[in-house]
Amino acid sequence: MRCGLLSAIHFVVMIGTGTAQNTIGLRFTPNIISNPKVVNPSPARIYGERTFSFDAGFDYNHQFKKNWGISGGIDLGIVDWNHYFEAPANAFGTKKGTGIISDNSNGENYFYYGLSFQAIYRFSWGENTFRLSGRPNIRAYNNGRESDITTYAINRATPWNPNDPNAGPPDFRLSLPPVSPQLHTNLSLALGIERRVSDQMQLVLGIRKNWGLKPISDGTLLVQMYDQVYNGGFATRSNYIGLDLQLRYATKKPEIKYSRAEPLPSDKQGFRKAIFAEALGNSLLSLNYDMRLQRFKNDGLGIRAGLGLGQQFDNSFSDFNRFIAVPVTINYIFGAQRHGIETGVGITPQIALSNSGTSDQIKPLGFFNLGYRYQPLKDGLLFRATWAPHLDSGSIQYIWLGASIGYSFR
Repeated sequence: MRCGLLSAIHFVVMIGTGTAQNTIGLRFTPNIISNPKVVNPSPARIYGERTFSFDAGFDYNHQFKKNWGISGGIDLGIVDWNHYFEAPANAFGTKKGTGIISDNSNGENYFYYGLSFQAIYRFSWGENTFRLSGRPNIRAYNNGRESDITTYAINRATPWNPNDPNAGPPDFRLSLPPVSPQLHTNLSLALGIERRVSDQMQLVLGIRKNWGLKPISDGTLLVQMYDQVYNGGFATRSNYIGLDLQLRYATKKPEIKYSRAEPLPSDKQGFRKAIFAEALGNSLLSLNYDMRLQRFKNDGLGIRAGLGLGQQFDNSFSDFNRFIAVPVTINYIFGAQRHGIETGVGITPQIALSNSGTSDQIKPLGFFNLGYRYQPLKDGLLFRATWAPHLDSGSIQYIWLGASIGYSFR
């Protein structure tokens, strides 16, 4: 693996010695991993949830011409997964008891590193430059080399002993075999907008979608309830959608120098607007539109609305479910220049993707925001970092943060 990596980087560097502009880049992609694939023939409710993970990389990019280029580099990241189990207590063992038995359990994270080779197409639309890329990447999973087995024995008259050959099967068993083979191939597509911040430095903000060609681990599921045994399957996957954040450095200075644009006279400016992507904050992952309510102002009163992925934030796992989130906020910015303090209050209605039977179809969360906001005086990149405590079912969740990157314009 190490020899292949060094050879790949050497090859890309050698072909990048021409006159085209070349860059070295760091990439960070916080993402939402697809929920595991579950085959469950039993009456129990069993599923895996979408989880928050990350993917990152370092690459060397060579532009053959103005539009086309290739890159090669290394990747690393984590794939998180879990499973949820819920069933009536009287379905097991002595058949006594009332109510629902439930459990939400996280499995061992899969850590990986690997190689990626990428084709890049850069194009202009209006005054902006966009970057479309597609790539295969080969991952080596560093853990997951042992079986991951979870068992439950419920409502038994005598404790279940897994070492007793006469004990019979448990009431629930999820068995994931070791990751085999260790090398897995993934494909991804990304679309981003490029913004220069200095002569040789640029930022790229975009969206990336990744597909794993096969499950990370394809396991089995056993449920014994109502005196019947049900056999199914459970497979962890590496598919994700996430924010693609890149910092790129040109290996030589461009012919056209970068200059920080001065603000335009106020009589030529309209309402300040912004589009930004937010990780965590008022949902899990969202795309938002923000506008000031006073002309010619970077500060003052404003409104924000968005659409994204949500998830209930309470601690009752029997109510835990996936939602579409619609964050709506009224905010106020203190600071008329580039740097400001942002405060706000809002509500995030969360709409269940499917009827869980135990959860509300629509559940609102109330949010308070306090944080730092960078917004240029002219058009350009916007950054936010916020503390976002929220009210959920009468309780306040204080430990919740958010980060945003986007584009501000008139």
